[in-house]
Amino acid sequence: MTKARKLTTEAVIGLYLKERRKPRLTIQKLDKNTILIEGNAKALEFLGEFVLAHSRADTDDCGTGLDPKGAGRGWFTKESTLGFYLHRLPCRQRKRLAKKVSSHSR
Repeated sequence: MTKARKLTTEAVIGLYLKERRKPRLTIQKLDKNTILIEGNAKALEFLGEFVLAHSRADTDDCGTGLDPKGAGRGWFTKESTLGFYLHRLPCRQRKRLAKKVSSHSR
């Protein structure tokens, strides 16, 4: 994908859904201070494109993510124990984020 293309996270998902073999990530806690993000080249490319798309988005939605036990579980291996949540600053919706973070930590 070229740098000039401005894709949404939904468009990135749509592109990678067309792949013959959908990329899959493994995200796990490696030790007390480190997480492991693992996948083949295509899976890591998908993650990178997803992050870039979110960073370039010009919508009011400052947050998005994927969860191996919820929305986006098809992008994870069964060994995954963690998902991720991306939060772009500045954020005009701080109260909404605080609610999402507290609900994820329960």
